[in-house]
Amino acid sequence: MLKGALTWVPPLNALRLHRAATGGSDSSRYCYSVWLRHLRTLDSYGFKVKGARVGELGPGDSIGIGLASLLSGAARYVGLDLVPFSANADLGKIYDELVELYSRKEPVPNDDEFPAVAPKLDSYEHPAHLVDHTNLPERARTIRDALKAGLNATEIVRYRAPWMSQNDVAMGTLDLIFSQAVLEHVDSLRDTYRAMFEWLRPQGYGSHVIGFGAHQLSPIWNGHWAYSDWQWKIVRGRREFLLNREPLSTHLACAQSAGFEIVSVTRHYDDTGLAPRSLAYPLDSEDARTHGAILILRKP
Repeated sequence: MLKGALTWVPPLNALRLHRAATGGSDSSRYCYSVWLRHLRTLDSYGFKVKGARVGELGPGDSIGIGLASLLSGAARYVGLDLVPFSANADLGKIYDELVELYSRKEPVPNDDEFPAVAPKLDSYEHPAHLVDHTNLPERARTIRDALKAGLNATEIVRYRAPWMSQNDVAMGTLDLIFSQAVLEHVDSLRDTYRAMFEWLRPQGYGSHVIGFGAHQLSPIWNGHWAYSDWQWKIVRGRREFLLNREPLSTHLACAQSAGFEIVSVTRHYDDTGLAPRSLAYPLDSEDARTHGAILILRKP
């Protein structure tokens, strides 16, 4: 609560904005691991990356996961964020390291290296059967040239920050929209699911890893749901985003309302948190113990 209150002090808030970061996506190995985990998971439901048009919601400190998607065979990538964190990233370094990882067919960095990253996989071998390795050197040069030209200079790599409406991406132009630990931070969930639905072509996919923990805002993993509304306003302060505190059932309702077919829901439970009766935020028993989820969607 004190940290949130301090965001109303202009000099301290300016310092916070200067130092703001999301963590994770400034590491090439993290980006490689996250993308290949999504790709292996989506393969079970029929998604193929070769020639795909891919969108990412909330790329964070870099568009490295998007670059990993392009190197695996995607034809186009667009990243949409609220704050332009990636503008300060050393994309050249991240990209060169990603090229090396693909060239060596490096195994997917596993839970020993990234224990908190989902989806979990049965095998962390490099998924050569899912990645388009044909003409990789030529494709790598084409993507590198697009980066040198600028993030929005070509159709290969685009970046919108801040994205403000569903008009930032043309309707029906994406084959996949994915996110990694982002949707728990989005305030306008209903509008966001509706936008993602509109961006996808028919039979396009959504792949979303969503965390429901307190993100260090409480010593108890679900303690953020114990704050009253007025307490939470203080915790939030002037931050551009924090947590929306919405449970998985809200995400599912928003996805269905937008028109999505819910292909798969994988819940990760944690029974060490507060019981529903101890929470100020109204939750049923299943939502109160859902620490994370993987949501696979499809547009009919």
